[in-house]
Amino acid sequence: MKLFKKTLLFIAVLAFGLAVAAKPSFTILHSIDVTEIQPVHHGKLGGAARVATLVKQLDDGNMILTFGGDAFSPSIMSSIFKGKQVVDVFNHLGMDVAVFGNHEFDFGPEVAEQRVKESNFPWVASNLIDKRTGEPLAGAVRYVIKEVNGHKIGFIGLVGNWLDLTSAGPNAEYLDYVTVARDLATMLKKEKGVEMVIALTHMDMADDENLAAKVPQVDLILGGHDHSGMFKVVNGTLIFKAKSDWRDVGYLKVYLIPGLKPVVFLDVIPITNKIPDDPEMAKLVNKYAQALDKELLVPIGETKVPLDARRKTVRTMESNFGDLIADAMRDYTHADAAIANGGGIRTDSIYGPGQLTRKDILAVLPFGNSVISVKVSGCDLKAALENGVSKVERVKGRFPQVSGITFTYNPKAEPGKRIVEVKVDGKPLDCNKTYVVAINDYMGHGGDGYTMFKNAPRVISERDAHLLANVVIDYIQKHSPVAPKVEGRIKTVQ
Repeated sequence: MKLFKKTLLFIAVLAFGLAVAAKPSFTILHSIDVTEIQPVHHGKLGGAARVATLVKQLDDGNMILTFGGDAFSPSIMSSIFKGKQVVDVFNHLGMDVAVFGNHEFDFGPEVAEQRVKESNFPWVASNLIDKRTGEPLAGAVRYVIKEVNGHKIGFIGLVGNWLDLTSAGPNAEYLDYVTVARDLATMLKKEKGVEMVIALTHMDMADDENLAAKVPQVDLILGGHDHSGMFKVVNGTLIFKAKSDWRDVGYLKVYLIPGLKPVVFLDVIPITNKIPDDPEMAKLVNKYAQALDKELLVPIGETKVPLDARRKTVRTMESNFGDLIADAMRDYTHADAAIANGGGIRTDSIYGPGQLTRKDILAVLPFGNSVISVKVSGCDLKAALENGVSKVERVKGRFPQVSGITFTYNPKAEPGKRIVEVKVDGKPLDCNKTYVVAINDYMGHGGDGYTMFKNAPRVISERDAHLLANVVIDYIQKHSPVAPKVEGRIKTVQ
C-alpha cells in the first residue's frame, strides 16, 4: 500500500512538473463535426478564419491538426458544393489527419471518394471497409503514422455501427471497433516502432468508453459525433470531444515518457469573435459565401403562416412544415401516401410568414436526398409507422411526417405496438392491399430503421428520382402563397 501511494505521488508530482516546466513532446489541435465554415450563433462562435488565426498562434512546428468526422454535410453550402468547401478550408489550415463521420456519405460513396482525393491529408477508416477489396472505404487508409519532433505517432480511425444512418453504399462493411483497435494498436507499437497510438473516433461516447476500457494499447481517444464538448478518463486513457462547428477546439499537450503511458494535458479553447480573422482564410470563406448567395438568394414564393422546422416539433408531433414537405413528395410522385423522416428536417427554426428563398429550403433539407416511391403492403406501411413512433420519447429522427395518411398512436405503449389506427385517403388501412408510398432514398435504403422499404419494388427508382429540396421548391412555386395547417394527421391517445 505504501509503495502504491508513493507511485501515485511520484506520478502526480511528475505531471505537475511537466505542466509548469517542460516543453511538450508535441501538441494536438482537435475539432469535430465541422459543416459550417462561417461563424455560427449569430457570428459569435466558430468560423474557419478565426481557427486559422489560432493555428498560426499555437503552431510551433510540432502541432498535429486532427478532425473527428462529419465535414461534407449537412449545411446550406454542402447542398450546393457537396463538402468541397470544407475540404478546401481543411487544406488551407494544414489538416494532418481525419476520420470519416456518417455524414461523409450523405451524397453517396462516389462523392466521398472524390472529396478524399481532393484532400491534402489522409482520411483514416480502420473498421469501415469496401467488401470488394477489403481496403478502407472511399479511398481512406487503415492507419497513419506521423513523425513529429523525433517521435512516431500512430493514428487509427474508428467509426460506430452507423451504416443504417448513411448512404455509404452496398459495398460498405463495418468491422468490430474493439477487435480492429486492439490488432492495429498492437501492430503499430510492436512492428512499426510507434510510441503512442491515438484513436480518432466517430461514435457514441459509450463506445469510446468501451474502447478505452478494453483496449489499453490505445493511449488517447479523440472523438466526434456527439456535437457536445465532453471529456472523461477511463482506464487511464483520456477521451475528448470538442463542440461542433468550431464552437471550441481541444488543445492538447502531450508528454512522452519512456516506460510510462503518455501524459496529456487538455485545454479547451472557445472560438469567439474575440479572435481576429486570418485574412487569407477569410478570403477563401467569402468566395464560397458569395457564390452561395448568388445561387440561393432568389425568392421562390411566400408563406402566409409560420412554418415550423423546430427539432422537437418535427421529431415528436405533426408539423405544418412537415406536412408541406410530405405533400410535395406525394404530389411529385402521385403516390397514395408519403412519409418524411423528421430527422431530415433541419435548422431548428421557424420560417415566415413572408418570403421564402431557395436558401431557406436547402437549409431545412440539406442532405441531398432524392424522392422515390415504393410499393408496400398495408402491413408494411403500418410497420413503417410503428418504426417511426418507436423512439418518440427519445426525440429520434425516424419520427414520420406524413401525407395521405392519418394515424393515432399511444406513446406509452410498448415500441412496436403503439399504432392504434391508420387511415389512407380517409379509409381504414387494409393489410392485404398494396400502396404506393413516397419516401426519400435514405429511408429507401433502410435508414432510420425503415428496413421494410429496403427491398420494396420501386415505382420511381433512385436512378430517376429528383432532389427532395427541388421537389419542395417546385411545390412552393406552384402553390404560392402557401399556408399549411396542423390538421390532425397525427394524433396520440393516453
